[in-house]
Parts: sequence; C-alpha cells; structure tokens
Amino acid sequence: MQRLRFGQGFATAAIVLSCAVAARAQDEGVKQVEQLTKKAGATVEAIGNTKVQLMKTMDVYNGLMADGATDRKDLYKKLQSEMASTEKKRAEITVRAGEMKAEADTLFKSWTDSAAAISDAGLRQKSQDRIAKTKASYAGIGTVGQKAADLYGPFMKALQDQVTYLGHDLNPSAVASLKPEAVKINEQAKELVKRIDDTITTTNTAINALRPQ
Repeated sequence: MQRLRFGQGFATAAIVLSCAVAARAQDEGVKQVEQLTKKAGATVEAIGNTKVQLMKTMDVYNGLMADGATDRKDLYKKLQSEMASTEKKRAEITVRAGEMKAEADTLFKSWTDSAAAISDAGLRQKSQDRIAKTKASYAGIGTVGQKAADLYGPFMKALQDQVTYLGHDLNPSAVASLKPEAVKINEQAKELVKRIDDTITTTNTAINALRPQ
C-alpha cells in the first residue's frame, strides 16, 4: 500500500509538472505574439514616417521647380537636407523590418513545435494550417515591401541626378529645362507613395490577424 501511494505521488507530481510546463509554454507563446505585433507596429511606424518625409522632400522639390521661385538657392540646400532625411528614414525601415523578421522566425518555430506536441491529429492539423496561413500573411509583407523598395532606389537616383544637374547651373533656364523630368519624377513619387500605402495596409492586416481580439 505504501509503495502504491508512493507511485501515485510520483504520477501526480508528473502530471502537475507537465501542466506547469504546458502553461509556461502557452504564456511564452502569448508573449511572442505580443513581441511580434510590437515589432510589426514599429515597422509600420517607420514606413509611415518615411512616407511623410518623402512627401516633404517632394514639396521642397516642387517649390524649387516652380515658375517664379525667387529663393532657389535656399530651396536647393533644403532639398538636399530633405533627401538626406528621407534616406535615414528609409534605413530605419530596414532595421525595423529585420527585427520584425527575427521575431516572426522565433514565433513560428515555437508555434510549430507546440503544434507538433498536440496529440489529437485533427486539432494538430488545424494548428498547422493556422501556422501556414499566418506565415503566408507575413510573407505578403515582404512581397509588397519589395515592390516599394524596387521603386524607391531608382526614384532617389533620378532625384539625385537632378540635384547634381542643378548644382552648377541653378538658374531659371536650367530649371525650365528639367520640366519633363519633373513631371516624370512626380509620377514616380505618386506610385511610390501608393506602394508604401500598400505595404502599410498589408502589415496592419497581418498584425490584426495575429493580435488577440
């Protein structure tokens, strides 16, 4: 009888320990989700800040290119400053996106391990399906984000070329000669802003799909 009670004690302790481990794993999973949504939110903020800065840059550019502008020297310097700020904001996106990816990798690994531990085959499959769906959602962020990045580089290069062109020839005739290029770069800026908005929307959708309601 004593041995039986002793064995029962071990069994009870094992069950309690197992439940405690499972609870800690669940708590850790919740924390990982919170961390990922936090990192994703910071990425959205960085993207939004870059959009605002880009629009400021274009406002100064269009002021410089406007007919009858009388302060082109000051506007030229300001444009250079705004472009540098845009590049810094863009670099911040790279940092925040990297942090978000690292957090996502951690979450998905933990989630996959947790799903594999589910004994019920049907429930295990449901969990794996949810993982696949969420992964696809986050992969969409990279897809639309890359589209914006693909346009950003050529846009900034074209803008820099115009700044270089005007560097030793900042007079009305030189500015007037850039009118066709000005139309093109404004069209590029408009498309870039659209792609930035798409990235923000996709990221927010991914965040909302994962965040507890």
